[in-house]
Amino acid sequence: MTKGNEKKKMILGSVGAIAATTLVFGGISQIVKAAEVSKTQTVPTSYTLSYVGPVNSTVPEDYVKKDYKVKFIDKDQPTVNDMKIEEAAELASQNLWKIFHVDLSGQTLEMTYSPISTTQLRAIWNVHVKVNDGLSYDFALDAVTGENHSISKWVYHKADIRRGIDETLIKNNEEYQELAKAAAKTYQLVSNKVTSVKYISQGFQENKAGAKNSDITFQVKSDKGEIAQLTFSRYTKELLSVEYSSWLKEADRYQRQVEQETKGQVPDVVITDELLKKVQETGLPIEIKK
Repeated sequence: MTKGNEKKKMILGSVGAIAATTLVFGGISQIVKAAEVSKTQTVPTSYTLSYVGPVNSTVPEDYVKKDYKVKFIDKDQPTVNDMKIEEAAELASQNLWKIFHVDLSGQTLEMTYSPISTTQLRAIWNVHVKVNDGLSYDFALDAVTGENHSISKWVYHKADIRRGIDETLIKNNEEYQELAKAAAKTYQLVSNKVTSVKYISQGFQENKAGAKNSDITFQVKSDKGEIAQLTFSRYTKELLSVEYSSWLKEADRYQRQVEQETKGQVPDVVITDELLKKVQETGLPIEIKK
């Protein structure tokens, strides 16, 4: 999957992982489209927030308002029912501080707005922050309610990182399961107690400069049925992304819609038993470009 100058390579270990990996990476690709649009409009952030009522509105206790700039780089405009661009940017700043402890002072937040459509039932604010060629952040939220959709950290290392899957981690991944449980509790990603942690997939990323990272994804579920999907670096074990319950439900709805619409059609990508066996034996990735 190509995103501007960045390339995401999906490592597919099983048919089940194929669907889940496409789900997660597809959500992130929607967020980072901000980096590919040239229209710009700069807005200063010397304002007082007046928006009230977003779902994820709790300000982190140690958070101090950051001195960043906001740049709108899309053609679609928010409606009167949507939160203002400055309000969405501030929620992004607060959440990026909460999850990654990143200080956005001096940074530019590139904002895009995705309106409701036949395939997307929620209007979405997407926020992209490029720190340098090896580090960037993304955040997406419901443009009306302020509900978190996804948050991610794209970090690349100039290191010899293996491209293929780590087969031992498919079944022996207790260390990462504990990381997922701890993160879910620390950041209150789901309510009450985590009752299950499910392995989803492994992935690999490489930027234009050849720096790399590899990851592993798990889905946690609470005793109230809430879910969150967490991705960790297999190289540093740091948290890379969170897909919140609202996004996962919306992505699942859209996936079922696509499956229904394409029922009986020949898919763009066919994963044969022979190809799947080759991936499992060699550990080499299947690269899907869009």
